[in-house]
Amino acid sequence: MKRNILWILGALLVLVVLVLVRTFNTNLFKRNVSEALTTEMTISVQELSELKENYSIVELDAENQRFPNSVVIPFDKLLDKDNKEKLASIDGKTLLYSGDIATSSKAWVILNQLEFEAVYILSDEANPEELKYKFQPDTRIRLE
Repeated sequence: MKRNILWILGALLVLVVLVLVRTFNTNLFKRNVSEALTTEMTISVQELSELKENYSIVELDAENQRFPNSVVIPFDKLLDKDNKEKLASIDGKTLLYSGDIATSSKAWVILNQLEFEAVYILSDEANPEELKYKFQPDTRIRLE
């Protein structure tokens, strides 16, 4: 009987440890999607001269730096500890730029979910084609 109780307590202890590890994970997504999408998320290169606030451009393509004085963080190294510290130290708006708008969009989602504030996508166009259309699932296919 004592042995069964010890097994149950051991299993409960393991579950509590797993819950605590997941709760304190620094890379866990925390922000609600509707909260992140309350403001305009893109800024065009043409609008840079009109920005009154401080901003820093973070280029996600290490080999093709386009803007002088920008911070270069390769997309695949975005969540490294040093790079997260660089991003956290940015004063003002963080403008994410990549030659491929999909890469900037992925970085935007990741940083917003990690609760970075004032993160925007810097686009070559005023209204990038990839971001114009609202996602609509295909309702013609029904899994049965």
